[in-house]
Amino acid sequence: MAELNMHDDWPPVDGIISDLDGVIYRGKVPIVDAVETFNRWQGRGLPFCFVTNNSTHTPDDVISKLGGFGLSIGPRSVVTSAVTTAELIRNNHPQLNRVYVIGAPSLVGAIAAVGLEVTDRNPQVVVMGLDRLITHEKMRIAVNAILDGAVFIGTNPDLLLPTESGFEPGAGAALAAVAAATSTKPLIVGKPEVHMIETALALLGTSRQSTLMIGDQIATDIQAGKRAGLPSVLVTTGVPSRHDPTLIAPDFTVSSLTQMRLGNDCSRSMLQRRI
Repeated sequence: MAELNMHDDWPPVDGIISDLDGVIYRGKVPIVDAVETFNRWQGRGLPFCFVTNNSTHTPDDVISKLGGFGLSIGPRSVVTSAVTTAELIRNNHPQLNRVYVIGAPSLVGAIAAVGLEVTDRNPQVVVMGLDRLITHEKMRIAVNAILDGAVFIGTNPDLLLPTESGFEPGAGAALAAVAAATSTKPLIVGKPEVHMIETALALLGTSRQSTLMIGDQIATDIQAGKRAGLPSVLVTTGVPSRHDPTLIAPDFTVSSLTQMRLGNDCSRSMLQRRI
């Protein structure tokens, strides 16, 4: 069993659940020390699973992207908001079949893959994810469907996404506009909700107390981890944190994953406990 001996009261760590954007890479550029750290953990037998709010990636996309950065993972090591959204609709709303999707081809494909009909004609469900080709017409269709009673689902609430040159609006920005127009609160599938965390825990087979959540955003990653009962680490390589006293603080904050050493490699002075 691998341990993260960061503090005397730190529990043994049997598994890692981690975000991707802002933790492992920014846009198309890897965060090299993070990739190296995960390779080291993998070499020492510490299992991990990535959970991403970004619905523009399929699991195969993630596997290929990380492979290009020098980190080899299998399909059981990644959970996406697109796939989780499709599974949630099929499991929680078995009577609903017609779905209008605002999002990337990966989200459309995930919805269709579970046997749902993707259509703009009398949809019973509206799903919104990150759509870099979003138009006023797409939002109009979504608004009318929701006002007519369609279930409103958002893959994730992220307002910002880190890129190699700065930031871009996330799915949450457009989601907020449709929510405001319809006065309807969407069901959120991704972080800060725990749906993907629960799936990752099941894949890892580890306990909550011994599974560490790593993320770059307090409002999504850290809240999801804490709500699921996981100790959490904020890494400051992604979206800048905004002070919000209503949010649960991370257990630890690091500026680089290299500060998290397995076993005797860890120096206690490397981590700052967020009290």
